[in-house]
Amino acid sequence: MRKVVFVGVDVAKDKLDISFTCDGQKYDSLTILNNEGSILGFFDYLKTTYKKSEFFVGYEATSNYMHLLQKLLCQQDFKQIMINPYMMSHYLKHLNSRTKSDLADSKGIAKFIQTLDQEDFKTIFNQNDKTLRKYTSSINLLRKLDTQLKNFIHSQKENPIDSLDLFLVSLKLTIKETKKGLEKEAENVLKQLFPHVIELKEQIKGVGYALLLELVPIFLKSENYTLKQLQSFVGLSPRIFQSGTSVHKKESMSKRGSSLVRKLLYLSAMSAVRYNDIIKEKYNRLVEGGKNKMVALVACMSHLFRAVYVKFHQGLVNV
Repeated sequence: MRKVVFVGVDVAKDKLDISFTCDGQKYDSLTILNNEGSILGFFDYLKTTYKKSEFFVGYEATSNYMHLLQKLLCQQDFKQIMINPYMMSHYLKHLNSRTKSDLADSKGIAKFIQTLDQEDFKTIFNQNDKTLRKYTSSINLLRKLDTQLKNFIHSQKENPIDSLDLFLVSLKLTIKETKKGLEKEAENVLKQLFPHVIELKEQIKGVGYALLLELVPIFLKSENYTLKQLQSFVGLSPRIFQSGTSVHKKESMSKRGSSLVRKLLYLSAMSAVRYNDIIKEKYNRLVEGGKNKMVALVACMSHLFRAVYVKFHQGLVNV
């Protein structure tokens, strides 16, 4: 029987703090640079030290900083799992460690992944996901800059400086035009990578490319996860708060995950309630049945999310 080595990695911009164990008792720790040479050197060290072993690696989701590690793990055929930071935070509190450091966190990750089934180590690297995310991240950055600049210009109305004001207005226009061009380019890239999204958009009324650009990378990154897990990931799962016989708070959305995805789903649901016959019927049925309008709209958001997921993965659905 092959030995199993568990490796916990705390990912940062320039470095990786690593803890690993083969027996769950003794942990070795080290820090390496977050670059290809250092990571491959560490892999060689593992293979030399623990010959004929299986390696299970866990790390928290850290946006772009984890991409290189994720890609190299996939190339080396190491089993890997990307852990929800919210879940990891609670587990580290459970350990009740008095030490808070990156190495201590990596040891906590190594301990956590030992509690998982080996079938859970199914995270994959998908280059199309990274390509689309670079576009969406750039667009979202420009969107924030546009809003901040607009608010700043408005706040300085009572302090006019002609030359500076002209520059700020010109800068705002440049940002707006750049964002518009980037959105069009991202849409074309999405259609080139996945031509069937054109038909998907036509079939599911209310869904636009802005929403698809956010959802498709989530689907690609989480190919091995269930639809129910993905709904929870974007914050559409219900949050229930009950205790004993006296505390029964109203259910609400968990609101975890990307607020932008939920905003786009909300706007799509608002449009679908008007123009999508199936969504309109569902919304009216829920409202007439006594549901709050917002509750009915959230149900429509979930319906659209499921429809896009199924259509993207399995072909046409009747929506």
